[in-house]
Amino acid sequence: MRFPLSIDRPVICAIMKLEQPYVIEWIAWHKLHGFELMIADNCLAGPQTAVLSALRDAGWIQLVDWRHDRSQPQRRAYSHLYWRALLQGYRYLGFLDADEFLEPLDGPPWSGAELVRSLLSRRGVRSVAFRWANFGSDGKEAYDDELVTVRFPRRGRHDASTARWKKAFARVSSCLPKAMRSPTLFMAHPHGFPIGQRRTLVDGITLDRHQAAMPMEWKLGWIRHYAVKSRQELLSKHARGGGFTPASEAPSLEEYVASRDQNDILDPLDEAAIEVLRAKVAEIVRSLDPAILEQTRPLFQQLK
Repeated sequence: MRFPLSIDRPVICAIMKLEQPYVIEWIAWHKLHGFELMIADNCLAGPQTAVLSALRDAGWIQLVDWRHDRSQPQRRAYSHLYWRALLQGYRYLGFLDADEFLEPLDGPPWSGAELVRSLLSRRGVRSVAFRWANFGSDGKEAYDDELVTVRFPRRGRHDASTARWKKAFARVSSCLPKAMRSPTLFMAHPHGFPIGQRRTLVDGITLDRHQAAMPMEWKLGWIRHYAVKSRQELLSKHARGGGFTPASEAPSLEEYVASRDQNDILDPLDEAAIEVLRAKVAEIVRSLDPAILEQTRPLFQQLK
């Protein structure tokens, strides 16, 4: 155990299942932003385990084997990842999914970790959350071997219902009292930490004042959320189910599309960012064996 919490670089934790087609881009994006990455592997079958193991061996991520947990594993995995981050001495922690990309909206490019660190260093702030910007399918029907952040340039408006949803980062020490009381289940949901609203910052204001201010434009940063992708990819994702919500409570496919396939505004990633991201992806690719890269294709392509 490293104590006191001495690692100033924020760590992003995630649990993944059959995300091997997308994980290299996700890692490249968040490494460019300065984050450490810790991934729990929940793939019971398929090539994801081999891909994540290779990425761990190449030094890109920390990997946690979470293949034993088969029923709504996300809550327990998040608790476990929290304890690992604490024991390793991380000061700041966030949870994201493989279809979520944190992006600052002000300040230097690729400065996500610095933004998180600066916000959580403010007096009285214990958690900071960023709202979804939902990027839709753009009418695409089939998978294409191109970066997700490039393929889907259209997003929803700031006043869309799901633009209220957030993903959060927190001071690791601020979660400890509740984590001690419920070590394996203290994360009640995947969208925030068990920290009071007056201690949580969203869009530059505390969460207790945030709902009254909505709808409002994004401030400081957002989460690029690519939940839908193409129709082919959406059907594959829907078939494997969610990691937090029981199937009986999950939205239907039609409800899911209606709330997340938002294409109102053309807002492509700028060319300079694309060039930098492609270079980082290429760096990661060069560190992997070609046999591993072959396994990053979607299963529906590998089974042809």
